This record gives sequence, C-alpha cells and structure tokens, in this order.
Amino acid sequence: MLEARNIYKYFGSLKVLRGVSLSVEKGEVISIIGASGSGKSTLLRCMNLLEEPTFGEVWIEGKLMTPVDPYLHHEIIEASKTFAVLKESGMGTEDAIAKIKAEDLLKEKHSAEGPLYRQLMKSFYAENHIDVNEGRRKMSMVFQQFNLFNNKTVLENITLAPIETAKYNHEKDMKAVKAEVEDRAMTLLKRIGLEEKAGVYPSTLSGGQKQRIAIIRSLAMNPDVMLFDEPTSALDPEMIGEVLDFMKELADAGMTMVIVTHEMGFAREVSDRVLFVDEGYIKEEGTPEQIFKEPQDLRLRDFLSKVL
Repeated sequence: MLEARNIYKYFGSLKVLRGVSLSVEKGEVISIIGASGSGKSTLLRCMNLLEEPTFGEVWIEGKLMTPVDPYLHHEIIEASKTFAVLKESGMGTEDAIAKIKAEDLLKEKHSAEGPLYRQLMKSFYAENHIDVNEGRRKMSMVFQQFNLFNNKTVLENITLAPIETAKYNHEKDMKAVKAEVEDRAMTLLKRIGLEEKAGVYPSTLSGGQKQRIAIIRSLAMNPDVMLFDEPTSALDPEMIGEVLDFMKELADAGMTMVIVTHEMGFAREVSDRVLFVDEGYIKEEGTPEQIFKEPQDLRLRDFLSKVL
C-alpha cells in the first residue's frame, strides 16, 4: 500500500537518512522506534513528502509520488535504449543489442543528458506517477503538537480539509457536501465521547482531548494509511492512555498505520512489525517478540536496556 525505496535525506552536510527502505501492507501496523535524532520523524515526513527525499522514491498504492530515481531503474533504461535503437535504425534485435553493448552504458546510466534517458523518464513518469496532493489524500498524518487551528472550533477543525477537498474536486452541491461532512464529524466526535466539544475552541481542551480530535480530523479524510509522529510525547502521563486506547481501536478495526513512538509497551502490543532506526539506517526489524525479546543488533540491545 505504501512503500519507501532507498530514501536518503540530507540537510546540508547533515545526513539524516542513509538509504532506508520500508514497505507497508494493507491493514498492517508498523511501529518505528529509536533514540531522538535517529531519523524516525524525518522518515515519516518523507513518506508523505512533507520533506522531499534527497534521493529515493515513495510509492502509494502502486503509484509513484516522487520523481523517478534513475539509480533504481537501470533495467528499464536498458530496455528503453534497445527499443530506441531498433525504432531509429530499423536494425534487427541482435544487431541493435550489439550496438548498445558497444556504447558506454555506465556513463549513460548515470547521466540525464541523453535524449533516450529523457524519453524513458518522461514515459515512466506519465505511466506510473500520481500527483503529490492526490497521493497525500490517501494518507493522513497526526502530529506530535496536535496542529489544531486555534481560531476555529473543534467542528471546523475536523471539517475544513474535507470541505476544501470537495471544492478542489469541483463538487456541485457544496451545501449538501458540507452537511454530510459535518454529520460524519459529529459521528466521529461521538466515537471518542467529545460531541459536546464541537462548538468550543482548542484552547479550552486538555492535551489528550486535542490529540484525539487531531486523530479524528485525520479520519475525516477517509485515509487509506495513517501516519503518527510521536502522538503522545507532548502529553501529560495521565493523558497518554486515552490516546493510545483510541489508537488501539483503530488498529483493531484494520486501519493501516505507521507510528513513530517512544511507547514501547504500546508498540509491543499493537504492532505487526517493529523497526529500529539508528543513525539514519534501519538497523533491525521484526515482530514485536523478535525485537523486544531477542534483539540481535548491539545498538538496539543498548537502546532497549535504557527504555524498558
């Protein structure tokens, strides 16, 4: 459903991610753990292109959101060259292949200057690419600091994105769309027991209430995948449980989720897979039992000894 291939992310000379690949299946819950500064949140932000990867690709449901990375498509480039030579010269297959073998393939593989390369990239991009905004509509993100709009009511916070998206899609009857969106928002608020808060502003809410509302704001977009960036780290200890309980409900209901978290007990209980990120690499991944009971990486063992 969601895939990151060979993701590198540099901020100037700082190399935050160094070739990270991650594939997320439908209905899967993946927790990403690691020390602060290891690259966890940057990986999550690269997956929905809030941060654009320096190198690598992001795919959503078989469609490419990022530009084609030529280093990941050498075999397609080779096929394109063969096709182009055949078409331009009328040669037979064997003669065309012989001609291609005589060329400096390595130079052309790593250069965007040649017309064959440009032809390939244009064709591949057109056939497999999805607009960034369209791709983002398939996933929602819940942030560490809630990111609610303080000048809008709870109901307005939840309904803003679905209504604006409907306008973007040129919905004809916006009055009916708004009524439908608000009805769904109230249903979601009832689900977390906060329907009486629909008309209030975020400043009047507790941290746990704000984060649960941020989660249902994401749910209101009917996402295929939900990304959580340390959703409990800004909460007081007594408020963490109510947010984690709601996230467990979503996991049990089959929501596809990728969660950056410091809550080891939660990761152990809810996850299908756990990934340990350190110094910009995925050092180890496996089931919760493998990661927490039988860690192989020395750095992971050291990390767990400090947080468990």
